Amino acid sequence: MKTSLWQTFALELDARRPGFALGPWFTMNAMLALDGELDADRLAGAFATLQQRHGVLKAGASLELVSQSVLHVPVQLEAPVRLQLSGDHLTLHLHHLVSDPITLWLALSELAALYSGEDLPPAVQFSEYVLDEASQLDRTAEVASDWWRSRVTDAKVCPQPSPSGGSPFAYRGNLLSPLEVARVEQLTREHRSTPLVTLLAALGAAMDPVEGDTLVFNTLFSKRDRPAWQRVLGPCIVPSVLAVPRSTGSLAADVPAMRDAVVGCSRYARFPVLSLDVPPRTPFFEYVPQQWPGAYSFGSVKAEVVGAAGPKDTGLADALAIRVRPTTDGVLTGHFSGDGTDWTEPLVTSLTEEFRDYLLG
Repeated sequence: MKTSLWQTFALELDARRPGFALGPWFTMNAMLALDGELDADRLAGAFATLQQRHGVLKAGASLELVSQSVLHVPVQLEAPVRLQLSGDHLTLHLHHLVSDPITLWLALSELAALYSGEDLPPAVQFSEYVLDEASQLDRTAEVASDWWRSRVTDAKVCPQPSPSGGSPFAYRGNLLSPLEVARVEQLTREHRSTPLVTLLAALGAAMDPVEGDTLVFNTLFSKRDRPAWQRVLGPCIVPSVLAVPRSTGSLAADVPAMRDAVVGCSRYARFPVLSLDVPPRTPFFEYVPQQWPGAYSFGSVKAEVVGAAGPKDTGLADALAIRVRPTTDGVLTGHFSGDGTDWTEPLVTSLTEEFRDYLLG
């Protein structure tokens, strides 16, 4: 079976760090709170139909009745979906090789509709997305290769001033309060930009590389960029890099160049850019906007999303990884991890302080 760019990348990553992508904790997870009781047999039937509709999920998995719901549940790739019902909570768990965050919400939306007896149109299959992705890759390979080579030839990984190294780490921390987030959002609007661009500018300034005008970060781009892909279940994401200009210390000056770079990186993301001469041990950065949907209706029962999470940390971190997202109460939080051999935890703590100074100073 042909794999997507994301799946190919994840499998190659697992070959270097066994268990990272093929392990049971490489999952996307959602928890719903129910305001009534669901009919287990009816839910089981809807779940079976959901799997039959989507080839990417076909596993013959059954609804699991459990005594307590938890957000992280192991999922094997051979059976990439699990649904658990525990009293007034319902949880869905999907292996990340066959899903992305949006897949969670699409699957839950269809599950609720099927439970409610609604007729759904024929499902668009992820295999169609994979074939279209390969076709786009073939058509744009030459121009994309030229563009990426012009961006990464002289790019520099942000240097590490502490060669002594340290211990592996993985932790979460609040970066900005709700009031500070509101201030940054106002600055973003004033510069006609996006939160990703503003945060990248701050991160580039905080890392303050010794040399090089272009910085590189590994990242992922969502590619539900055609109407057909808006409703497909599967990982419509592309592994790529952000090749962005070094920050100068002025948001007004940094944002336009940063915005143009991000637009270009996204436009040419459907290319195996990581196969080029990207500096080794490039930090990973991802801004995950809060996209929790409203309540679902399972017949007369309302289901509200009360938790969502990506892969569970299993101690297999490589270079520095930073995932930033707003919470439901308006706080900007960051998830930081690394193996400590170059970016150490004390250095990352200092990095977050510089990040804040740039945005709020």
